[in-house]
Amino acid sequence: MSQRGYWGIGIIAIIIASGVGYAIAKAQDVPPKPTTNIGPQSFTKYAMNSRNNAVYETANVKNWTANWTFTAKEPLQQASIANGIVYISGDGGNLAYRHNDLIYAVDAQTGQKLWTTQLNNMSMTTPVVAHGMVFVGSGTQGFNPKEQALVNHLHTRHIIRGTGPNAIYALNSLTGQVIWKYNTPGENMPTFVYHQGTLYVANGNGKVYAFNAKSGTLLWTVNIGSYVSMSSPVLDGHFLYISGAHPYALYAVNIQTHRIQWKTPVPAVFAGSDDCSLALWHHRLFLEGTAGTWHHPRSVLFAFDSQDGRLLWKRRLGGGLLPTNIEVSAPVMDHGTVFIGSPITHKEYAFNARTGHLDWSFKAAAPIAESPAIFDHHLFVGDTMGMFYVLNSTTGKEIAARYLAGAFAADYPLIVGKTLYQPNQNGQMLAIPLTTLMDSNKNAFVSLAVPSGALGADILQGEKIFMSPALSSRGLTCNSCHVDQGTTTTYARGHIIPTLIGAASAFPLVRNGHVRTLDGQINHCIAAMGGNRLSSSSRTMKYLNLYLHWLSSGFSDHLTPSAAHQTITGGCN
Repeated sequence: MSQRGYWGIGIIAIIIASGVGYAIAKAQDVPPKPTTNIGPQSFTKYAMNSRNNAVYETANVKNWTANWTFTAKEPLQQASIANGIVYISGDGGNLAYRHNDLIYAVDAQTGQKLWTTQLNNMSMTTPVVAHGMVFVGSGTQGFNPKEQALVNHLHTRHIIRGTGPNAIYALNSLTGQVIWKYNTPGENMPTFVYHQGTLYVANGNGKVYAFNAKSGTLLWTVNIGSYVSMSSPVLDGHFLYISGAHPYALYAVNIQTHRIQWKTPVPAVFAGSDDCSLALWHHRLFLEGTAGTWHHPRSVLFAFDSQDGRLLWKRRLGGGLLPTNIEVSAPVMDHGTVFIGSPITHKEYAFNARTGHLDWSFKAAAPIAESPAIFDHHLFVGDTMGMFYVLNSTTGKEIAARYLAGAFAADYPLIVGKTLYQPNQNGQMLAIPLTTLMDSNKNAFVSLAVPSGALGADILQGEKIFMSPALSSRGLTCNSCHVDQGTTTTYARGHIIPTLIGAASAFPLVRNGHVRTLDGQINHCIAAMGGNRLSSSSRTMKYLNLYLHWLSSGFSDHLTPSAAHQTITGGCN
């Protein structure tokens, strides 16, 4: 049997000190070493840089490719890469599995697990990597009953988020061994910032912390008054910028004086801005918030002056239904353009960063909660349904869309050379060559066997017809909609176009009291292309029927050959 390649088929030492506790997890005794040292030497904040564009491109990684899938037993949230290791946070979403809340270290070339370390709670942080250490936080997004009663009133203050336990961890980057741990009253969901030996943390109990990153010694704190949910801070010069809630405000903390330099409200929002990781570009801070009401929410993009906190401009992205979990995305800056997604409008937008002028928008199939990655004039982003899109970053035109199985949450794609690394809510960490995402001729995640002999010849004849414009008066083919020979779920012009894998097995079916056959569905598609209906007894119909059954069945011994014997039967016996 020959093999035909198809892509997109639903793959499917502890320091004890004040505030420092004992480790609750133990790494493997002798973890394997990574097979490569690809990637940056450190990964010091959310999405690697102040622009939130997680792209690493240097001469030594220009042609780097990897192709693998690592699967965990819990949803995977955030990922980083340093020295050949991909670090991933587990968010503990699998209630049926005892060993949740893990930090994973995976070989960037092979996808082999190197080590795991269990934390005391779920982790939503991007693993920050520097000088042989990995820094992660634990904590949930929930509120204790007393705090929950307060949070429902917009003007209440001094609220603590996180039901605990909550902690800040420093792990050995090669073994996962806990080096130090610091317990906090509130959650530690925002990603930390590492800079020149100091670790900066903003969290759910309204404080900013500065630690000696090596020892875990607390250096100083500043009480800002707002709890911070998922909004990761950004550092520029002497100022650490933070976005918090209750009050919904933006803060600049001077890391030399340990004082608040300025504070400015995020106008008219009731949610979201405390979840949005800040992007910084040319003394401009960008964040998204949710305005309106719970029943009529709308997404708003803000631009602030980082030097004094002045609001420079704001733009309404639009309204829609409020998602149950994540209502904002984090902005990404690239060459004077700010890119932002909205889980409320299901759109990705591009704005001029200086003026706020809308350049383009793109409607996705589902809410867009993750930040995009911009590389080589392409934008890469996924939605909460599992669709992954490649757009022209200048025009917003869709280049490719594929179903990758597993929702993409408040994270980002990470691009190293020619490879995209992406975690999802199905517990998968994907390493995908960029050419695979953009070139359907090179998609090869799942293989289907073509039988030998007459049966295989007839299946290939059906595929030839599927790819031919002969059925259409408009020069279209079946592959115009059902791309990759019908093997991939895609999204085009506002519509989800499902894979044909398994489709034939659904027929005949009854809808609204009427029986619909596979032949009838084939003719429906042909008519939509401007073609003429086929007779069920025609040779062309039976070739197509056989091809679709082959895509669906996977049981080649149940298929019968057709044309070679002048008695075309097609389908399955």
